Amino acid sequence: MAIMLFSLRGDISQSKIRNLLCGDLYATIAICALCEWSGVQMDGTPPALIPLHIAVKTIELSLAPLIGLFAGCVIHPCPRKVVHRLLCLAGFHALLVLLSAFTGLIFYVDGQNFYHHGALYALYMLAYGGSMVFFLVQIWFACRAYQYTGGTQLMLATLFVLLGLMVQLFLPTVKIDWITISCGALMMSKFSSDMVLQTDGLTQLVNRLGYEHYLARLRVPATILMFDVDHFKDVNDCHGHLMGDACLRTIAGCIRRAYGNYGTCFRIGGDEFCVILTRRNAQYNTMTEIFQHLMDAARAENPVLPTVSVGCSHFNPSTDDLAESLARADARMYQNKEAHR
Repeated sequence: MAIMLFSLRGDISQSKIRNLLCGDLYATIAICALCEWSGVQMDGTPPALIPLHIAVKTIELSLAPLIGLFAGCVIHPCPRKVVHRLLCLAGFHALLVLLSAFTGLIFYVDGQNFYHHGALYALYMLAYGGSMVFFLVQIWFACRAYQYTGGTQLMLATLFVLLGLMVQLFLPTVKIDWITISCGALMMSKFSSDMVLQTDGLTQLVNRLGYEHYLARLRVPATILMFDVDHFKDVNDCHGHLMGDACLRTIAGCIRRAYGNYGTCFRIGGDEFCVILTRRNAQYNTMTEIFQHLMDAARAENPVLPTVSVGCSHFNPSTDDLAESLARADARMYQNKEAHR
């Protein structure tokens, strides 16, 4: 229901759509699991139950590909046109499954009331596999958008679900697919909640909580850059907090564009930012020049945009104390800030 509203209307907030999609996702998993269980129980029962057996398998096979679609849209917003096209494909697949109830192309129930795969069962596997691929792509987009570092674990959890489905495909008597899917949905819920908790709502950078978690796990050499907005209080006092928020969003965007491909960008305070570069080939001086050029271009469009002071230090976990490295970057940033006064 939620995804149909999203594809047809543009006046519904992303957060409301996401909450509705979560409900739809869990309801779909529950319905499909119940239908599969019912189908297993009806195998070999009196022929009078054949119509009911066909009905529950039709519902299960029609709804199952929606799980990847729902989960992908929960993890990361998807363009409305893409959602609409995917819905059309899902609807076409559901129509084929419905026709299969009469033709036996995708599945059929024999005269002894036993369920079998039809000649075109691969179409169902293609639809379901396609929805899982969409889900994996959305995970990748979400990890990039939110700079989330736990994406590898979620990828492994998704592969765990796919492994359960493969076992089900080659060993039909082993019914573990919906158990693995349910576990995957719970893992996805934790992943999604972690992203929201560690994302700054204004700038979409990683927030203070995510920053502290990141520092606690930092075990590799890194370059640490501290940023502080110059005269930010004057911007708020003279031009209002809405303009101040707009400036922070612009600055965060410039930081992300300049440094985001080589490390993680954080908003650690009201007008304070941090970047931690961990890639070996990260040329922070070049990136800082790019950042200043981006700021100059943005200031040409918005003269109110203040300057930003930057300080840098290096951290080697085998020789340096992290707190001291952070303090050095902070001290150098304030030295540069004094030069701007």
